[in-house]
Amino acid sequence: MNTQYLTLADLGKNHWWRYLLGLLLIAVFWQILGAIPLGIMVVMLMGDDDPATNVDLNTLHFTGVDSLWPYLAINFTLLTMLVGVFLTVRFLHQRQFISLLTPLASVDWRRMLEGFTVFFVLIAIATAGEAWFKPGAYQVTFDPKQFLIFLPIALIITPLQAAAEELLFRGYLMQGLGLLSRRAFVPVLGSSLLFMAAHLTNPEVGEDMYLIPLLYLLMGLFLAIITVKSNSLELAIGVHAANNLFTVLIMNYANSALPAPSLFMADNIDPLSSLVSFVVVAALFYWVVFVWRKPNPVGQSH
Repeated sequence: MNTQYLTLADLGKNHWWRYLLGLLLIAVFWQILGAIPLGIMVVMLMGDDDPATNVDLNTLHFTGVDSLWPYLAINFTLLTMLVGVFLTVRFLHQRQFISLLTPLASVDWRRMLEGFTVFFVLIAIATAGEAWFKPGAYQVTFDPKQFLIFLPIALIITPLQAAAEELLFRGYLMQGLGLLSRRAFVPVLGSSLLFMAAHLTNPEVGEDMYLIPLLYLLMGLFLAIITVKSNSLELAIGVHAANNLFTVLIMNYANSALPAPSLFMADNIDPLSSLVSFVVVAALFYWVVFVWRKPNPVGQSH
C-alpha cells in the first residue's frame, strides 16, 4: 500500500503546539462560529409560541419547518469548519492546502467524479434492492416546487460539506497521525475512530447505540483505506459526496442528521440492513475501482 499521502504532513511545520492550536482553531470555527445560524433558528423556534413548530434539542430535529432552513444551518457549521482547516494548514502549519488532497500539483477531478459515480450507482442499486424486499418501507415525498428549489442548493453545498469532512478527517487528522507512525494502520484506524466519535451525536445513533457507531467506524475505515490506496483524497471526497447527495436528494430518513426534501422517505433507519448494505457496497466499490479497473496510483508513472 502506497503511504506517500500519509507523509505529506512533513511538508509543513509540525510542532505539537501547532496541532493543539490548530484543533482549537478548527473547533472554534466549527462549533462556535458555525453554530450561530443554527442557534438563532433554535432560539426563534423556542420563542415563537407556535405549537406547530418545534425543535428537539437532543437531536436537533426540526418539525413544522421547511427542511431547507435546518439543512442550510447544519451545513453552515461544516463550511465554517472548512475555513478553519484552511487557515490552520495554510498559516499555522505553513504548507500548501492542496497537500491535504494530493502529492501532485493539481487536483484530479476525473478521479473524484469516478468515486462519486461508482458509489452513487452502487448505493442506488442497493437501496432499490432493499425497497424491493421491504415494500412499504419508503414513502414517496416528492414535492416538485420544494425539490426544484432545493436541488441546485444541495448540488453545491452537499459536496462542499462532504469535502470539508474529508479534508479534516482523512486529510489533516490522518496525515497528522501519520507523523506518529509510518505504519498506515495507525493513522487509518485513529482517524476512523475520530470520525466515528464526531458522529455519535447524530440522531441516527438513537436507533441502535452499537450498530450505528459501527457503521460510522466502518465508513471511516473504508474512506481512509481508499485514500491511502489511491494515494490521494479525491476518491474519498467523491464517495462521501455521493453518499450524502443520495441521502438528501433520493432517500432520507425522518430523523436524519441531514434534513432534506428527498424524493423518498423512511420512518427510520434499519441499523442492521444499513450496515450489511454498506459493507457490500464498499466491497463492490473497492473491486470495481482497484481490481477491475486496475488504475495507476497517484504519483507513480504510467
